[in-house]
Order: sequence, then structure tokens, then C-alpha cells
Amino acid sequence: MPGLLLASALLGLSAPASASEPSGWLELNAGAASSVHRLTPGGSAHWPVDVVVRGEPATALDVELQPEPGAPDVLRGFLTVELRACAQPWVLDVCESGPRVLVPRTALNAAEGLRADLMEPGNALSDGAHVLLTATLAEDVPREVQGTRTRILVGVYGSGDDAGTGPAGDPDQQPGGTPPGSLADTGARLGGYALLGLLAVAVGVSLSRLRAAA
Repeated sequence: MPGLLLASALLGLSAPASASEPSGWLELNAGAASSVHRLTPGGSAHWPVDVVVRGEPATALDVELQPEPGAPDVLRGFLTVELRACAQPWVLDVCESGPRVLVPRTALNAAEGLRADLMEPGNALSDGAHVLLTATLAEDVPREVQGTRTRILVGVYGSGDDAGTGPAGDPDQQPGGTPPGSLADTGARLGGYALLGLLAVAVGVSLSRLRAAA
């Protein structure tokens, strides 16, 4: 079967603020860094991302998608992404309390910079969220998709009346720190990143379905 191998990787956790700073920081957990998914035409892969606000609760909490700028155009047109939230941890792709759609299924080439509110409706404060990113490969992918690769960055931005910030860092090295363009607020800001890697199968698979679709 042709398809894509998808691997999720958590780049790290933001560290607590020092004693001289207000107490508040974000922790992101995207699961095992070595987990790998096989995505076949018409199939989907799911990454749960748990967001935990430590210390003071957040008064605002947003999530944003940032596909890799250099993603091949042929892949961007045949891969869609969707973001949903749950009031409790996801069980595979099931939210027992009922999911809330943050970003409906959107082509990867239109997903850059999409941002959604993570706050539960009616809540003024938040101590975290449970997000599920779903990537779906189209049924009619051409063979040019074979061997392509990309990455998707999930950014979480928050603010609070007394929220500290973990050590600043590059999203490709140490998430946590105040990201550029984060929310305006009356207190301090917090932010974190989870990197979701996407790797295409280059050899060793049948191309029959790809040829049929070409």
C-alpha cells in the first residue's frame, strides 16, 4: 500500500519560571517522540496534544497551526488538517464528553497561521486543554507525493494576570518562552510549541493505487 509515514515529536517542555518571576508556564505533551503512523490514501493519523497551564491559570489560551514553509506543493494540495478540542484527554480519536471543532478540515496549503480559541465556552480561566490534530491524505493522491515530506508546528499562546514565562528559545530547539506575536494582555505571557513531523515512504511499497489515480 502506498502512503505516508507520520511521526510525532515533542521538542521539550517549558521550564517553570524562577523564584523571582511570577509563577505560570505551559507544558505541552505530544506523546512519545518516536511514535510513527502509516498514512495511506484516504486514511488519517491523529496526534493528541495535551496543554497544561502550571501555576497561575491563563485568562486567554490560543492554538495556532504553522505548516513548514517549504512543504512540497503537491503534498499541500492533497493533505488536510483538522484541530479539535476535548474537555478531557483524548482516547485515540474519541472525545467521550463530545469534541469541539477548533479548525475544520482544511487543506494544508490554506492552514498557515490559522488560530483558534482554546478556552472552554463560558470559562474565564483555564488550566489547560486537550487538542487533537488529524491529518488526512486524499484518496486520489498522485505518485509525485511519494517521497515528499513536511512538518507541522502547533503553537499554543496564552496570557494571564500573573503568568510567568519559561526560558526563551527557538521553536526548533526549546519551546516555552514568549513567542513573537503572542497575545496582548495585562499580565505576562506564556507559550509553547509541539512539532509534528511528517515523512513520506520513498521505497518498498506498491504504487498500484498511485498509478491508478495518476
